[in-house]
Amino acid sequence: MPRFAPLACAVLLTVAPFGASAVHAADSVDTTIPTSPDSTFVYDLEKEPSDCIGFLPKPGCGKKPEQSGDRGGSLQYLTFLVMIAGVGTIATVLIRNVMKRDRAIAAKMAKDENASD
Repeated sequence: MPRFAPLACAVLLTVAPFGASAVHAADSVDTTIPTSPDSTFVYDLEKEPSDCIGFLPKPGCGKKPEQSGDRGGSLQYLTFLVMIAGVGTIATVLIRNVMKRDRAIAAKMAKDENASD
């Protein structure tokens, strides 16, 4: 039976999204597009949009974050700090393990030298 477990999981994961609940959910979705009187998009910028849109926007373009998830908001900084902490933790563990291995190799070599003398 264990040989067939991966095959059974693959079949279930492939077939499950196409089950009856997915079909009923697709039927209940409203696909009408709301109409708006004006179809032009307006950028929420303080300066001229042609100055701000591009590879390197000029200073003063854009707006301050209004929510914590906006660009430059507190959640973006928190995510950056969590990523830096994770990389720092991985680097610390890696350095400690390499130093531990090097000490063990040095101790083994010293023991072998003392045994041969």
